[in-house]
Amino acid sequence: MYSQRIFAGLMYRWHLLKKNCRQRVFPSRIDFVAHGVIVNDGRAGFGVYDPSGCLIKSSRQIRGNNAQIVHKKIQLPASIPYCDDDVIFFGNVCPQFGHFLLEHMNRAWGLLHEQCRGRKVVLINDGHFDKVPEYMYKLIGFMGIKRQDVIILNETTRFRSVIVPHQGFNISVWANDEFVRAFEYIADNINASDMPKYEKIYMSRDALKERRTYGEIAIQRVFERNGFKIIRPETLSLEEQITLVKNCRVLAGCAGTGLHLALFMPRGGTVISIKRNRKNKDNASTQNLIHRVKDLSGVFIAASIEREKTDHGDMAPQIIGVTRHLKKFWNENGFKYTACDLVPDESEMIDFANACHEFRAKHGSIRCNHIKHKFIRFSACVIPGRERRGRYRSYMKRVLGAV
Repeated sequence: MYSQRIFAGLMYRWHLLKKNCRQRVFPSRIDFVAHGVIVNDGRAGFGVYDPSGCLIKSSRQIRGNNAQIVHKKIQLPASIPYCDDDVIFFGNVCPQFGHFLLEHMNRAWGLLHEQCRGRKVVLINDGHFDKVPEYMYKLIGFMGIKRQDVIILNETTRFRSVIVPHQGFNISVWANDEFVRAFEYIADNINASDMPKYEKIYMSRDALKERRTYGEIAIQRVFERNGFKIIRPETLSLEEQITLVKNCRVLAGCAGTGLHLALFMPRGGTVISIKRNRKNKDNASTQNLIHRVKDLSGVFIAASIEREKTDHGDMAPQIIGVTRHLKKFWNENGFKYTACDLVPDESEMIDFANACHEFRAKHGSIRCNHIKHKFIRFSACVIPGRERRGRYRSYMKRVLGAV
């Protein structure tokens, strides 16, 4: 059953509780558009329009309190490529697994409705990526859609009809009541038979080539001694990851994509999220919304020991350790540990210091990097068109050396 516990300082607890109390779950809806046009245009953004050029509002991509900027009405060209297919508007191509899982699989629940059966799925390639990540085909394939029935749309096209399932999940703000059905369907129909079952799993980041969390190895060692199986998602297939998670009762690890796999967990389980940055800005409210719609118990623990505060998504090095909050969690839950476990690993501290030095040499201080990003975001507001803004931000990042 959904619940939440926070092991952190007062200011962070207040920040997280304030955000979480605003979260909502809404009824799901599906729109049908005869002769619908799916637009992929740098000036108009992307989305679904009716034959007269009016935007189908449910096709907008909403993230947090911001909606994708598109024109409510556009002048459709006299000649538009036509595809004589009935299709489902699914979202767009995204090169990051965690974002695709939450922001683009959020219409997947619609595939389970009778009126959507037998239709092809459309993904808009608004970023003009040369290669579509394999996990997109796999996740959609797990829903029963064959690879040849996935249309990667590079240009504006008119279809015989378009079905638009409403967005099922909005990062940290709201979800619909059917959002998790897609993930439960996948979990029920996937089984890597050679995978053992573990009641408690710790999702480690120590195999990451980039953005690994320093200090994690010592902490996960304590979890391992207390009955947790250490899993490194990067070393497993997607089927194996889902099989492990769907059979566990407790999922732990540093905040990030690994814990978003809780979508495949059975209801009533527990997710332990270790906060790896000191700023309030992190993904805890997003993780909490997953817990809410999946009826999971959530535990959030502040464990960052960094001196320069980072955001959750920063490329700057991050380090965690046994804070008083983590120690309190261990004590309250009967974890066994020694005095040696409380002392930071000297080699990890040296590696972290070297990584910080290397980061500063390339990009300046962490604070300087934050200022660069704020300037880029602010100045991009005057650039018209989604694609042009994206190209401008990429260009300015290269010029200013921001990451």
